[in-house]
Amino acid sequence: MKELVIFIALLLHQIPMKQLGLLIAIFFLGSLGSLYHPFWAILLYYLLAVLRPQFLWKWALPVEWRWSLFAAVIVFISLIANAPRVLSRIRLNCIAVLMILYGTWLMFSMLNAFDPLRAQLFGQDIGKILIMAIITSLVVDSLWQVRALTRMMFIALGYVAWEINTLYLSEGRIDIFHYGYGGLDNNGAGLLLAMGLPFAFTYATGSTKMWQRVVCGGVGLLMLHAVLMTYSRGAMVASTVGIAWLLIHHRPRVQSFLIVTVLAVALPFMAGQEIRERFQSTANYRTDGSGQSRLESWSAAWKIAWDHPLVGTGIRNSNRYSQNYGADRHNRTIHSQYLQIAADSGLPAMTLFCAILGTSLALLTRCRNMCRDQLESSEADPERKGKTEQLMGLVNASQASLVIYAVGGVFLSLEMFELPWLIMVTAGVMPYALQREFEPGRSEVEVAAQHYPHLDQLKRMRSAAPAIVRSNRGVLGT
Repeated sequence: MKELVIFIALLLHQIPMKQLGLLIAIFFLGSLGSLYHPFWAILLYYLLAVLRPQFLWKWALPVEWRWSLFAAVIVFISLIANAPRVLSRIRLNCIAVLMILYGTWLMFSMLNAFDPLRAQLFGQDIGKILIMAIITSLVVDSLWQVRALTRMMFIALGYVAWEINTLYLSEGRIDIFHYGYGGLDNNGAGLLLAMGLPFAFTYATGSTKMWQRVVCGGVGLLMLHAVLMTYSRGAMVASTVGIAWLLIHHRPRVQSFLIVTVLAVALPFMAGQEIRERFQSTANYRTDGSGQSRLESWSAAWKIAWDHPLVGTGIRNSNRYSQNYGADRHNRTIHSQYLQIAADSGLPAMTLFCAILGTSLALLTRCRNMCRDQLESSEADPERKGKTEQLMGLVNASQASLVIYAVGGVFLSLEMFELPWLIMVTAGVMPYALQREFEPGRSEVEVAAQHYPHLDQLKRMRSAAPAIVRSNRGVLGT
């Protein structure tokens, strides 16, 4: 017994307790909150899914557990415990419906796969991601929940960028290039961090306090430097397109111009000669060996998709046959999200995936228009205007992040991490949440008074108001 106590004491002494203690504290708080509402368990799940502590703190944890999987179990327990409350508030939106259809088609593809074991191995991960995304789209129904999820994403990605830059600055290590991050290769890690850049931009420009602007801007620079250290041309191109898109839609334009100037000055110092040459080589794809191999894999994937158009070869099965269709080597990854899905699961699956992504972008455009209309009607209320501007910034950041993912998906095969699915889920929830925010319990009389200022008598004639409003319903469009 004495020897066992000594062994346990020595083991605990060797384990850096702050990381393990932090995880235990996070789990305790998430589990405690899940007793009240499943949202807190969902927040816990996505925090661990983005942070991936089993990889980030592998050296500090006693065992390599999949912490997000435990959080998923807590989500299901919370759903059962809060079933009456959840069922009474469920709203099935178009994103959730498309995800259900997409998941169903992937299941057909998995059941008809050429290599069922390989399809099941990857299918389990995709299935977990889709199930959690569908649950989230049904549970999340408030704007504060969307804000909490996006802030969590920003904090988690900011911490990852901090760790990567600390290793580089203190020890000269570029682990993200050599080993990737969290089970993703350098391309996946680069795209993951790139999707956090729009949120850093939005929080830096939209914060009311100077110290918040400085901190968020600094985190954004750390993210950008980490993306450059991946040497991933796909992530670099996607970041460029996404940041350009965000700057075009940002107001005021003077602020956009100043940010472009800062980036133009900072980038040459952040990106060394090798990184600059790596990025510039994207224009020389005709003579670049890597570029040519990518074009060959794209051609192979398209041929596979047309040979097996309905359910494909099976989830992540097309890699095994790509060489037979013209790829440069055996087991060549397709290096295109869209073509990978088409070859693996058929053209209908690719169509559904594009529909999810396209619908999400369209819904966010609708949300931006809602914010713009609200700004035009709230110019006399500075507090309301400032709040709406922050909401518009959040919408723009979400859309820019999806733009980065959509562009990166042209060059990379990366559907197996949670971040883009979470943003697409929030895109499906935002229109309803914004409508509730902008029109909290407005009566028909107030709507009529807004559209027809000359009908002031409606406010004074409450008894006659219902009849007047009913007579004007066709004009009001209500």
